[in-house]
Amino acid sequence: MPRTTRWRVAVLAAAAALLLPLAAACGDDSQTDSTADSAAVLSAVTFLDTAGYHAIDDAINKEKTIPATARTAALKGQAVVKATAWPAELQTKADALAAILGDLAAALDGDSPDLAKAGAAAAKAHDAQHEFSDAAWSWLYEKAGVEGPAHGH
Repeated sequence: MPRTTRWRVAVLAAAAALLLPLAAACGDDSQTDSTADSAAVLSAVTFLDTAGYHAIDDAINKEKTIPATARTAALKGQAVVKATAWPAELQTKADALAAILGDLAAALDGDSPDLAKAGAAAAKAHDAQHEFSDAAWSWLYEKAGVEGPAHGH
């Protein structure tokens, strides 16, 4: 995907992550909590799916370079996860992902981050994001009455 397209997708996903929960909260009184939960989960998981954790992992662990935006991506992801009102079924996994993204941000802090520590944190964040995404999409499939894929990838 070209860099400008990735940037546009990231901006749109961020806007959705911020605006859809607000729109859900401002809906008419007939809206159910389930609909609001679904909108918040959809917005947040879409943001996380497009945040670039796979590319960050590859850049650090395969190319041995730290992308300039890697720390910011970790912090933004952590903020989205912490600010989202997750359904009870996802809360424990969300808390774990937020901590892992915080660890990644910490490993990337400073002028000369340790490449080995950053690489380990990036790989863990990448794997945790996939695992969390699979759980969130499974929750959304169930809420929508859709039979999802056998696995999330």
